[in-house]
Amino acid sequence: MACGVRAGAVIESLKSIISRKSMRGLYIGALMFLGVIIAGALAYRLEGWRLSDAIYMVIITVFSVGYEEVEPVRTSLLRVITVCIIVAGDASKVYFVGSLVAFITGGEIGKAMDEHRKSREIDTISDHVIVCGYGRIGQVLARELEEKKFPFLIVDNNADRIALAHAHGFQALIGDAGAESTLTEAHIERALVLATVLPNDMVNVFITLTARNMRPEMRIIARAEDPANEKKLRQAGATEIILPALAGGMQIANSITHSSLDSILRDSRHLDSEFKELGIEIVELPVAADGVHDRKTIQQLVRGAEARCLVLAVRRPDGSIVQHPPATHRLEAGDVVMMLSHGRPI
Repeated sequence: MACGVRAGAVIESLKSIISRKSMRGLYIGALMFLGVIIAGALAYRLEGWRLSDAIYMVIITVFSVGYEEVEPVRTSLLRVITVCIIVAGDASKVYFVGSLVAFITGGEIGKAMDEHRKSREIDTISDHVIVCGYGRIGQVLARELEEKKFPFLIVDNNADRIALAHAHGFQALIGDAGAESTLTEAHIERALVLATVLPNDMVNVFITLTARNMRPEMRIIARAEDPANEKKLRQAGATEIILPALAGGMQIANSITHSSLDSILRDSRHLDSEFKELGIEIVELPVAADGVHDRKTIQQLVRGAEARCLVLAVRRPDGSIVQHPPATHRLEAGDVVMMLSHGRPI
């Protein structure tokens, strides 16, 4: 990660240097060209030419038009002046055009370098969340993951939303999240979770189905606008289903019926730090196959630690939640035990 940050800083520095040099070259080239015209017109004027004739002569000379001179160039001094205008004019033109080309190509090089850096960062990502969709919910989800320093990658097929994600400083990949090639590019084989939060339920179903076929054991969280589509998402392979409308309605109801409690829970992002100040920690304990906790009961799990552990719930591999499980509840591989722990966790 540190190497990636250093590489990104080096690339940004190079882009900045290229841009500054190109802009400086444009200014110098333009000033040189303008200086040749002014100096040449002044030289002809000092030789007795009218100002309009002097400017006209300089212009047709600098641009190599080749029209007949407005005044005969007979003296050696006039010829020297004309030769100097030709040489200086061509030199300033070449310098200006070269700077213009460097400015244009420099921008393209900068874009290419930026794309290369982003591609390298995506190639090295692991243990991340694939966020499918960067709409309203996707943006909220990305901010929360960023705040908790959890690695994630945004996938969206809309170029404007991808540009917005990049502007927010997030890693993002343009493409159809329902295509295996896109999920492969997002390194689904190394991801921990896929969250499809698009506003179209059928698109979420298709993405879920594709991801489940590619990673049968993966945790998949899907958004559903219509509760009637919850069953379809379950059949497609979603581990957990979030219904924003239902969650919002329940929050409003809680705000009405339990206003004091809701005012505390609404600021729940700070509960973790407040719990830690009290010596309490929210713990999620995964149960591995053939691991030390596999096939244990809740009573066996907390034996000897009853005074400092409170088991809140068990999340099963299919996404269902067993709240306040009894002491006789037997754990199985893939379960996640959620508990409050005081002092050393289990």
